[in-house]
Amino acid sequence: MPIENKPAEPLKIERSTVTKLVITGAPNLDPITVFLEDLAPCKGKITVSCWGKSWTAYWGGMWDGLNIGQFFCELNASYIIGYFDKDMSSRRFSGNALADKAKSLILQQRREREIDQGEARDLFDEAEDVRQANSIDHLAGAHYTFMRQLFGDEWWHLDNDSTELNPDWAYLESIIFAVQQALRQDQ
Repeated sequence: MPIENKPAEPLKIERSTVTKLVITGAPNLDPITVFLEDLAPCKGKITVSCWGKSWTAYWGGMWDGLNIGQFFCELNASYIIGYFDKDMSSRRFSGNALADKAKSLILQQRREREIDQGEARDLFDEAEDVRQANSIDHLAGAHYTFMRQLFGDEWWHLDNDSTELNPDWAYLESIIFAVQQALRQDQ
């Protein structure tokens, strides 16, 4: 059935004032572009861009008397990251951390004579292979027997113990700190 072309009703258009800042000179960061928009009293939106990535947050309940820039400066970086990317964590799974943990456990078992030298060598070699894992789920295949033997029946819970600092978190945190510094300087 053909789509009927009805006369279009006029679109509603609203204008607002947006402040754009370009921040340069932040250590180890490319130029940062910030768009600040105060939409109404206690309501504002910020968009931060750096090196091809952008993060946006809207707050509909800012503290009285603060514009979006002032409000952003009062917030904790961890809180802001939660708004910018709710799935990001300050830590992430690390095959290196898991391999180190496994090797430590193997050495402990060898010292306590629970395993012999040959078995310890084989386990040490497999622990080294675990370094390449990019998630705990990756280990369920070829390394299942090793993980179960070393860490027990519920070894998949080790993802909380086998982590490292997330460089994406640290990167975004440094961007937020630079934006906050620039906003304070601009006030």
